[in-house]
Amino acid sequence: MKAANKQLAEWDAELNQLHDRNGDLGLKVQRLEQELKEARRSREENKNSAPTVAEVAEPADLLNQLKARRKKSRADLADMEAVLEILSYLEESH
Repeated sequence: MKAANKQLAEWDAELNQLHDRNGDLGLKVQRLEQELKEARRSREENKNSAPTVAEVAEPADLLNQLKARRKKSRADLADMEAVLEILSYLEESH
């Protein structure tokens, strides 16, 4: 009987440890779910606020901005038009 009581006490202690750990895991899951919701909301806000190809500057303006940032750029107006065309295609496919 004494051995059975000792075994029960050990199991009870182990069960309490498992409950404590599961409680901690439950809190961690709740925190991670909240972080995921916030990340999704932030992603959607960023997605909605990102300029579309239609809102991007004209090819000549883009070329001027590029030349201002990268003085030695070899890009020309035809390159900028091609980039805008590619971006337009990518936007349509999503």
